[in-house]
Amino acid sequence: MKLLAVAALAAAVLPPASVSPASVSPAPSPPRPPASDCGASAARVRTADPAVRERNEMTPAEVTAVERDLAARLARLRGAQEGRRALPGRIKIPVYFHVLHDGTRGDVPTERIRRQIAAMNTAYRGGHGGADTGVRFELVQVTRTDNAAWYSQPETYEMKYKKLLRRGGAGTLNLYSADTGRELLGWSTFPWKYRSEPVRDGVVINPDSMPGGPIDHFDRGFTAVHETGHWLGLYHTFQDGCGGEGDRVDDTPPEREPSHQCPTGKDTCPGDGPDPVHNFMNYTWDTCMREFTRGQGARIRQVWPVYRAESAT
Repeated sequence: MKLLAVAALAAAVLPPASVSPASVSPAPSPPRPPASDCGASAARVRTADPAVRERNEMTPAEVTAVERDLAARLARLRGAQEGRRALPGRIKIPVYFHVLHDGTRGDVPTERIRRQIAAMNTAYRGGHGGADTGVRFELVQVTRTDNAAWYSQPETYEMKYKKLLRRGGAGTLNLYSADTGRELLGWSTFPWKYRSEPVRDGVVINPDSMPGGPIDHFDRGFTAVHETGHWLGLYHTFQDGCGGEGDRVDDTPPEREPSHQCPTGKDTCPGDGPDPVHNFMNYTWDTCMREFTRGQGARIRQVWPVYRAESAT
């Protein structure tokens, strides 16, 4: 399906909300938990170390179960529409940006937040050469919470700060910035988990990965672009490797493993085209990423009415 071009939305920023930090006694940083099998969220890593795994990985069996549920819900949705257009042509997403900080550490200026939203809009409208997905983001409000424990251990205290700060429903993106550690750049929940865990819903990113940040090769704000892709229902391009049905998008060639840095001539699943090293749902450097495909945009618009639209059931 050919997507319609949509004009970029201007970000409207309300005055930052004042949030009093909860009384939390800082604890020593715990070891990072192993990946679970619940398929609750996905994370972007900045290392090629095979020992560093996703915060939560989805197995082929879990993806198959999700796709079966998605197909059934889409069929019911189309039936309820009785021939009327069921899938959205464009999606406007309100964003609440929650800054977790420790004094001046991590206290991201509002201007950098605006630049982050602009980077997301550019990527999702195809501004770097990819397809226009029809998705636009509008910054609604910024909150700031000065809490050393929450900022330095965002995984440990995730439910505490999300329970206090989260705003809106399934179709509202809550974006949190905190020190995610040396290996993780960020993580996201998937849309099909909203019904069972609405408070956990959202995206967490390292503030140093935002536009102009100090992390070499990961400083254009594409971590938020990548993680929001998961929030919208996209898998990694390397999902299932060379076997199975991959990321369920026809125009992203399969690849056996994640791509790192910016490789040339990489083709790990011969016969299906070169690996999609420039896709935002891979693991390459920000300087290497430049596209979503039309198929990924179509998948987002399939997932949205089923799991994220206000009318979703």
